[in-house]
Amino acid sequence: MTNAKPSRQDEAAAWFAAQRAGVMLVEQRAAFDEWRADPRNQVALDAMHELWGELAILKDGRGTLPKSRKPMPWRSALGAIIVVLALAGWGWFSVSREPLIATSIGQQRSESLPDGSVVAVNVDSKLTYRIGDEDRSVKLDDGEAAFAVKSDPKRPFVVHAGPLLIRAVGTSFNVKRRAGFIEIAVSEGNVEVCAFASGRPLDVLVNVGAGYRVRFADGSSRDLLGPVEAVPVTQVSEWRMRVVTYDDATVQDVVDDFNRYFDRKLLLDDSRLATQRVTVRLQVDDRDEAVATLAGLLGAHARPSTEGEVLAR
Repeated sequence: MTNAKPSRQDEAAAWFAAQRAGVMLVEQRAAFDEWRADPRNQVALDAMHELWGELAILKDGRGTLPKSRKPMPWRSALGAIIVVLALAGWGWFSVSREPLIATSIGQQRSESLPDGSVVAVNVDSKLTYRIGDEDRSVKLDDGEAAFAVKSDPKRPFVVHAGPLLIRAVGTSFNVKRRAGFIEIAVSEGNVEVCAFASGRPLDVLVNVGAGYRVRFADGSSRDLLGPVEAVPVTQVSEWRMRVVTYDDATVQDVVDDFNRYFDRKLLLDDSRLATQRVTVRLQVDDRDEAVATLAGLLGAHARPSTEGEVLAR
């Protein structure tokens, strides 16, 4: 059984409550502007404001409702009830909506969270977050993000990534979820990597300190892909400076990641070249230079194609 979509009046009531609750978050304001761009939605919102004003008149005993006003349909009456509930606790709207941060190909974005922490989101990534009075959580659906967490021992900061939960109090770390693996690297402090099981105590799998990283298979929290290994703290989130380092990665993985930074695609025409393993550091702020660096390392050349370039021996 599926839940029925809220009516226009219900939505208007929720947005009315959001307006009265104070300053909206950036994502909420964008969603609000998009919603009221529909003239029918704006009319419903105006009716809610009018209804609220009339209720205030009755409450204060300052007068009576205009006789010319037509009775509101039952759905609007329901909306008025939702307003009261929403003002008491933001109603269904604040509970069901978690702010979204999403980036497209080539786009990077940084944002301050309500608790004072800062998240930087890499290209082609998507995450949602919830900052409450008792908890602080982020869900990384896909991509990569770096976190600078404001210390608050009473509210641990957690990042959900597939079957894993990364828990910190006050630290800086990077989480990458790509191509079937999850990588956690720490630049300051330490984090606990836990097996996520809703409703059960967290099982701590490994502690990762500053200057170290660990990688798990995305499908299973128990599948550790190699030991905890050292990594220079300057490389933990160097992608923020449009620099990426690959250590013993396949050329195909490098190219797949490279294509998240640019609309023009880099392709391979040789399966043997695709499986070759390389260690390389690329400046991805200059596409032509990065292609030339990779081609030179592989002893290949880049020929033009309709989509971009093709690397060939």
